[in-house]
Amino acid sequence: MSAVRRGRLALLVVAGTYAVALAWAAAVLPARAPAHFDAAGRVDDWSSRGGLLALWTVVGLVVLVGVPVLTRLGLRGDGTWVNLPQATKDHWLAPERRAELRARFQDDMEGFSALTGGLLLAVLAVTTWVGTTGRDDAPWWVLAGLVGGYLVMAGVWAVKTRLAYRPPGAG
Repeated sequence: MSAVRRGRLALLVVAGTYAVALAWAAAVLPARAPAHFDAAGRVDDWSSRGGLLALWTVVGLVVLVGVPVLTRLGLRGDGTWVNLPQATKDHWLAPERRAELRARFQDDMEGFSALTGGLLLAVLAVTTWVGTTGRDDAPWWVLAGLVGGYLVMAGVWAVKTRLAYRPPGAG
């Protein structure tokens, strides 16, 4: 049996934690729950608990299941659906490297799904906290920190991934 790759492991941990957080939210959210925050952290839209949980379930499924599945489908075949610079595409889609590309890129995208799922998980936790405390706001710096931190980590991921797939000898 092969070892579980880091991206897959992160995805499994985040997905499991997300499911627990959804169950927690279902158990503790009031009937009227916060559905959206403005830039200052104030709740500017409310929803029913069921509607909000349905939304969080669909968004979680799209990010934590849909992205990895679409990645797997996109990596099938001759590489028509792989969007890489031509020299990089020629290198990685050569028959002797195609299996390695599939494994590495699938793992990288599962890691990115886990990163995005982590943001969703944190926002779900803040939303549930606001809903259960009877507040009508969250500290703006919490939401800004979550989004800002995610954007920095996504940027680092993008640069790291871009560099990881350069063909040998590329500058």
